[in-house]
Amino acid sequence: MKPVQVTDELERYILDLLPRRDPVLARLEEHAAREMVPIVGPHEGMLLHLLASASNAKQILELGAATGYSGLWLLRGGGPGASLTTIEMDPGRAALARSSLAEAGPGLSAEVVEGDVFTALDRLPGPYDLVFNDLLNSMPDEKAIERLFRLSLERVRSGGLLLADNALRMGEVARPSGQQARNVATYNQLAAREPSLESVIVPIRDGLSFAVKT
Repeated sequence: MKPVQVTDELERYILDLLPRRDPVLARLEEHAAREMVPIVGPHEGMLLHLLASASNAKQILELGAATGYSGLWLLRGGGPGASLTTIEMDPGRAALARSSLAEAGPGLSAEVVEGDVFTALDRLPGPYDLVFNDLLNSMPDEKAIERLFRLSLERVRSGGLLLADNALRMGEVARPSGQQARNVATYNQLAAREPSLESVIVPIRDGLSFAVKT
């Protein structure tokens, strides 16, 4: 059967079936639209929530906090006792993420680590139940992508999840010519060929790389 093309009409249909977002998520969606801040959006956010919930992820690591939007979905998916550590280089975004994540709810805790992701990872050995990489579009080259992949993989426990956003890079990964598309294609190859991972790309929004560490 030929895959269904997700038109604008179908996108609206899917989004209309999602539960209404609470005030903090709704506020971050409005901020993203107003300030042109890329976020995973409610459809992928709900998928992250469900993956965290289904895997009973209590220790969660996020690379790239931005406004705290995706972190909120992940943290709430983990449920009571869940803890999120999220890394953000931009001071303004880090401050917004702290404010947003403070509203995650009772029984949930979050720490925003401000600074370079590689420096931060040096002091965060894990292991984590779930690692979400939202920095594929932010790395300077393929060597940085491979370094980030290896460090992330080391911090996921056996049976844990390794996720990465923007795995399709606006459709450019099939014929990667620009640097960012080559970076994402490199990550996808690393995840697909890593013996300790079972992985798949879910074509939701800009693509979600989903892998389980065996």
